[in-house]
Amino acid sequence: MSSRLVNVRLDEDRLRKVRKLRERGVVLADLVREAIDEQFEAVTVAERPRDVEAIMTRIFEQYPDPPGVQPRTYDVHDRREARHAIVGTLRRKR
Repeated sequence: MSSRLVNVRLDEDRLRKVRKLRERGVVLADLVREAIDEQFEAVTVAERPRDVEAIMTRIFEQYPDPPGVQPRTYDVHDRREARHAIVGTLRRKR
């Protein structure tokens, strides 16, 4: 493995913290590598495709329809039917 040197500028407060960490035996290179790996994992997890069905199931469990709501007269998964119903509702309310 070839490695590269990376310089980082630190303010006085962080330099003080670095000195204290060194005194306690912390290897700064290992600390930086771990921080990079953790941050990279967090970023790449956010880029992975999400399980939309699981997300929607949790939302519907958390926020169910209130009692007394009439069942819909159209298929919410059919965009034409949904559009027709939404446009009709908007026209009636004006």
